[in-house]
Amino acid sequence: MELQVEEISISPSSLAIDKSKIIKIIKIQKWFRGCVTRLKQLPLIMYKIKKYLKTQLFEFSIQNEDGRINSCNDEDEVIKLLIHKFGEKIKKPKIRMWFDILAFDYIDGWIPINIKTTTTKTSDNTGNLAMCVYAYTNEILDIHRNKSYENGKMSDILFNKLKMKNYNTNRKKDYYFIVLNKTDASDIIVNSVKGLTILTPNINNLPFQVCWNKNRTFKYENITKKIKLFINSLQNPKPSWKETFLSNIRTLDLDL
Repeated sequence: MELQVEEISISPSSLAIDKSKIIKIIKIQKWFRGCVTRLKQLPLIMYKIKKYLKTQLFEFSIQNEDGRINSCNDEDEVIKLLIHKFGEKIKKPKIRMWFDILAFDYIDGWIPINIKTTTTKTSDNTGNLAMCVYAYTNEILDIHRNKSYENGKMSDILFNKLKMKNYNTNRKKDYYFIVLNKTDASDIIVNSVKGLTILTPNINNLPFQVCWNKNRTFKYENITKKIKLFINSLQNPKPSWKETFLSNIRTLDLDL
């Protein structure tokens, strides 16, 4: 049996490369690589703030015996420095809000930031439940309103959103941290709720605490992994004596 081989002719014109299409493909590839890169990084304003603060060699407050008061004084001074440097890109909210400042990023817009001063070796409080609602769920919280969100209401929203798996898939929606090391003023840590990898459970200081020396680097992961990390930090600790006491009291049925 003989095989018949047909002659295939290819004209040079059929191999001509459309330069305009190549340019479009290159642009799409650059855009895609940019998106992937941004997923693994914090907003640019965070790195600018870090770079600036590293040059300031901040002097930490030691005037009060209560370290919490010193930390509050430090945070106020940091905010003054940032407003002086970045001007209108920094907004200071009313007192007792669920963030310390808003910073403007050209890509992500206004972002909520919590400022911390710590030795970085201990586990420190982070924020209230509004922080978790904002970072973990698709609930829309108005960061520009001059009123804070109460933990009671936020706890209901957080539970229901997590139960229904209404997670936050918006890359631009996160809650950020600027951490200054009290033992080394040039050591500045920037991270976010969705960038944390190790949470320290503490049912007496909800939602969780963070040892910043173990969370120095922002690490992007799927939101499902981050929520699992968060829920584990709440579920794993044994009930506190307060929880046990209240649970037992509610079972009492006194026949007086």
